[in-house]
Amino acid sequence: MLTVLLLSSSAKALTAASVYAALLLGATTASGDTGADERKQTTQRPRSTPAQAKPLAAPNSTAKVVRLTNDSLAGQPFGSEPTVTELLHAGGTVVTRKPFHNLHEAGQVDTILLLRHRGNLFEFYRAPEKDLLRDASITNFETAYGQRLRARMTAAHRPAAGTTERVRIGDTERANYVSVTYNSGRLSAVHVEPYVD
Repeated sequence: MLTVLLLSSSAKALTAASVYAALLLGATTASGDTGADERKQTTQRPRSTPAQAKPLAAPNSTAKVVRLTNDSLAGQPFGSEPTVTELLHAGGTVVTRKPFHNLHEAGQVDTILLLRHRGNLFEFYRAPEKDLLRDASITNFETAYGQRLRARMTAAHRPAAGTTERVRIGDTERANYVSVTYNSGRLSAVHVEPYVD
């Protein structure tokens, strides 16, 4: 049974490869290539299919990438971290609430809270005893926490004027990360990825 299945799969692959080669030959002949070119193409390996193709590079793939290790900055990028209560009192809005079964306490259901404040997004893990920041994307630095973040980033790294850089700041344990994007030498976005167990 297994042999029949393998032979069937091999036959399908061979048929697909033959059809692909025939299409390549037809396209080559139609474009006016010589027979020598056709023989050369049939001996070459066929191109990968779109499913196997590598993903396209990001638009700023030419940006310089800098990697830093800084335990203090990666562990506490805001200095004093904004809380759910502070963000809500300052005009933040809850985008979504999702229940999440606590992995350490049987029967306890906690909440994943996505909160937006002045264009910035925060994700918190809310348990009865505490709120833990899981993720933050900051693009508006006019807030108090944004200004603290900018000051700490400026102290850690100064890109050259007019350059586009991406800075990845991690701690020595590789648990907490902060990704920073500079456009034309100016801070434009910060993505905070703290470790949450």
